[in-house]
Amino acid sequence: MRLMVHRYLKLWLAFFRNSLSRDMEFKMNFIGNLFIDSIFYGSLYFFFSVIFSYVDSLGDFSRDAVIIFLIITYLTDTVFLFFFGSNTFQVNRMVVRGDLDLLLLKPVNALFFISFRYVSTYALISSSILIAILFRATYLYSSTIGIYNYVMFFFSFLMGILILYCVEFMIACLVFWYKNFSVGGWLASELIKYSRRPDSIYSGMFRKALFTIFPMALVSSLPARMLLFKPDVTLLLSQLFITVAALSLAIVVWNKGLLKYDSASS
Repeated sequence: MRLMVHRYLKLWLAFFRNSLSRDMEFKMNFIGNLFIDSIFYGSLYFFFSVIFSYVDSLGDFSRDAVIIFLIITYLTDTVFLFFFGSNTFQVNRMVVRGDLDLLLLKPVNALFFISFRYVSTYALISSSILIAILFRATYLYSSTIGIYNYVMFFFSFLMGILILYCVEFMIACLVFWYKNFSVGGWLASELIKYSRRPDSIYSGMFRKALFTIFPMALVSSLPARMLLFKPDVTLLLSQLFITVAALSLAIVVWNKGLLKYDSASS
């Protein structure tokens, strides 16, 4: 087990070096990605600024709490992009072109390879800036945020990213059934929008669904709650259960999809 972990860590580092070398060859594209991210962050901040010109809070979230929530949302998006963002919808391209045949012949776990092959190295810069801003914002926050909050937030944050990965990856795997599912990126984008709003703006059955069968509230809202309010161990354990269930389901969907896959030679 230890040797296998070491082997795959070395493989990921090789992916990282390759991606960094490639990105440095196209520096304007590297800078352009940072610029696009800043526009995305600015537009989302402007959206909530307009809302707070009419209201003082969104449920449990005050204006300052929403700003921290937005920073967490940005950070979730950036870390997700760093590890998975350039990979999930490569599944569609590889199936359509038949490149998946070659991948399945490699002496490496195909799911690992297709999930981690490309690293968005520019996200390192965005992540570093956002982490610094997050620490600054929490330091200035009106209520005291203790070490326990940071620890609970860290674990909740990691699980939120894994849930986001599972949702995107399972949508991408629909290509095995539809032969070409190029609209997967659009569909995932529409679904993920619900993770970019504080959960307190939703109510009733839909809010319950966002914490269970459609766990978008677990991506950014729950980590924000763990950081800003009294950490709820029950919610964290529920998030852990849903994360494990989502990862298991993603593996099942992948394996079922491979059984449906017609190789390029057929």
